[in-house]
Amino acid sequence: MNANVRVATCFQFALLIALTSGQLMSKEHRTHAASERANELWCYQCDTMEDGEKCSNLSGNYSVFEHKCVDDKRICMVKRVSYSTSTENSTSMPQTWSLERHCTNKCEPGCIVIGERTKLYACTACCEKNLCNTGTGTANDLTIKEIDLLLAFVLQLVVIVIMCPS
Repeated sequence: MNANVRVATCFQFALLIALTSGQLMSKEHRTHAASERANELWCYQCDTMEDGEKCSNLSGNYSVFEHKCVDDKRICMVKRVSYSTSTENSTSMPQTWSLERHCTNKCEPGCIVIGERTKLYACTACCEKNLCNTGTGTANDLTIKEIDLLLAFVLQLVVIVIMCPS
């Protein structure tokens, strides 16, 4: 077997592993039976613009904000909008403008930063366990799912290197 065929075979093998484990698939596929299963998820649901500071710090008993998710909303989310200002010599710490917690059917974790002197941060954190959306919507609120994805990717790279040595 010549080198080009070996490289092509290794590439196909790696692609097959990635596709079958769902790593490169961005759309979730659910069977009809899975779609009909009961939604047992509970998330905190509140908004600092309406509910005030009680929504930003959920340490303690805040059962008033507990909400049963319905339909295809199977993800808990925290959205935070904050801002900071800069001068020539310093940058202020981000100040929270609003924070929102709720159930959703789609969630893309991460932050978007807009601006230079006045920076606007829009951050989202996602989780899939009951009442898990207690964080502040920062990058530190990584879920186990995201860490598992990273570890799976590293494992795939190790397998490729072992299976297809140059």
